[in-house]
Amino acid sequence: DAKLDYNPEDKTVTFKPSSLKLDDADFDVSGSYKNLDPGVIDLTVAGKETDIQTILSLLPASFSKPFERYESQGEVFFDLTLKGVISKTKDPLLSIGFGCKDATLFHPDSKFRLKHTNLEGSFATPSFSRLDEAVLMLRNMEGELNEKKFTANFNLTNFDNPFVTCDFHGAVEAGALLNFIPIEGLSEVAGEVSGDINFEGEIEKLKHKATAQQVKADGSITLLNLTARIGDRHLQLDSLNGSLQFNHNDLGLQNVSGVFEGSDFRLNGNFKNVITFLLFENQPIGIETDLTSRWLDLDRMIAAGFGVEQSGKLKFSISPNLHLNFNCNIGRTRYKRFHATNLRGDLLVRNQVAVSRKLSFESMGGSLVLNGIVDARNPKAIDLVTGFNLKDVMIDSLFFVFENFRQTFIESKHLKGRATADVSLEATWDESLHFYPETLVADVSATIRNGELNDFAPLKALNKYLDDEGLNKLRFADLRNEIHVENKTVFIPEMEIRSNVTSIKLSGRHTFDQQIDYRVVAPLRNNRKINVEEAGGAFEQDNAGRSKIYLKITGTTDNYKVSYDLEAVKKKIAADLKREVKELKDAFRLKGKKKQKELEVDQNDTFDWPDQ
Repeated sequence: DAKLDYNPEDKTVTFKPSSLKLDDADFDVSGSYKNLDPGVIDLTVAGKETDIQTILSLLPASFSKPFERYESQGEVFFDLTLKGVISKTKDPLLSIGFGCKDATLFHPDSKFRLKHTNLEGSFATPSFSRLDEAVLMLRNMEGELNEKKFTANFNLTNFDNPFVTCDFHGAVEAGALLNFIPIEGLSEVAGEVSGDINFEGEIEKLKHKATAQQVKADGSITLLNLTARIGDRHLQLDSLNGSLQFNHNDLGLQNVSGVFEGSDFRLNGNFKNVITFLLFENQPIGIETDLTSRWLDLDRMIAAGFGVEQSGKLKFSISPNLHLNFNCNIGRTRYKRFHATNLRGDLLVRNQVAVSRKLSFESMGGSLVLNGIVDARNPKAIDLVTGFNLKDVMIDSLFFVFENFRQTFIESKHLKGRATADVSLEATWDESLHFYPETLVADVSATIRNGELNDFAPLKALNKYLDDEGLNKLRFADLRNEIHVENKTVFIPEMEIRSNVTSIKLSGRHTFDQQIDYRVVAPLRNNRKINVEEAGGAFEQDNAGRSKIYLKITGTTDNYKVSYDLEAVKKKIAADLKREVKELKDAFRLKGKKKQKELEVDQNDTFDWPDQ
């Protein structure tokens, strides 16, 4: 409903007090427009009985779109002024004032409501095309979200390069907040969040290392009994409590504890560059924190962290944006058959390389200390360089945990005893954590105490020559050897097995495709089963009349035979094998040192963000 006056002399249209109805909202319209070249406008619109939808429809889409489905009840006010020149090259000034008093704001799909809401807002720009000079202000915001009170202020200048000043004080129920402002990836949220936060700075400065710290963020957030489902697989987070302290672009964690996928945790430390990481894609984040946990379920954590394809295979990767300095103190943990207690150590991650130093834990009846480097820069070829020490580990448990190393020749049921060993190892895995056998190189310096080898078929087969039924249950005190693995072959230098039955020397090779070539030297208690002429060079007798026999076990683990080793003495096979192993080990040590120096992350490294 409008009343207009038109003056043809100056081409002016004057709006007498008029009204405009838009949906359920009423507006009073007044002002004038001069239809000149350029045109001049001076128009005022004042809202009566307006609602939040009307207000949002007149704000820039970049601001209003996330809230476009919200509705309101109660007093909502609005006024608009449009003043200045209109031409092909100039736009008029736009000024909007809006707000609400004791209003209720709500989302139609949510049962949660923001009640007793008060707000004074304004939007102004000297020109439609000059949003770099636009200003949005939300002042004296206050309300109740599920009976929790809060106050806030928000100012934004320059929509092209936003400068933001805001503060928030109060508490909200997390579920109500997430229902009011949904966040993708979070569901079934409950608990309470309280905060006292201040922020000021140019958003663009957060993208660059040199300027990020110029953005001021301070204050704290307190989490109380938060629960949530995370992601498409609805990973469960329970009982999240603790305090978060803002320091510019960093976030401090004080006793942040909870339960994630059945594993409890407590974190103390810092998240660096966290605001930049949350606001922008492809930004680095630094985590320097201590982890304490009573129980860590690695089966569920690894599946949650690395994801599982439909085929059931893991997809292992280390983000190039992750910089981690992590110290852990874990009471108990498990992964498949592996169980460990009292796990202590650190983990450093940078540039898709992970380094652990002096990671120690107790498992399989003994203790282990591990140092390792994982290089995941090439996702199709993930390199592992590690060295670890085992002390008094039960051998049958070791074979059980590692599923008999995927072979059936010698299994946990055959073995008993405790192993102490130093191991150096290098190998390459694919992204599904299946290693390439041809890349495995390892040195093992081991001692086995109070060992037993029971019902081991190859030893039982020796009875044909040695005439000794005691080989079925061989018990020995100490057994020492240095084993090397390379070219898909396990090299076993000659070692002496002093047992309750006899003293046997054993050496040989065992390939990954289960081809075996073992050499055995054993004393003879009597010569009844030996045809000396047939044995030939495989039979020896010293001046004291003591005899020994040289035998070999060759073939595959499924189909092997025991025979006289006719060439053993003449070719000095055991000595040659020992020399070959030494040469391989020396070459491996040099290669390993070079690889470790190439990959290792300096423990004193600080997080240094690249300019972007």
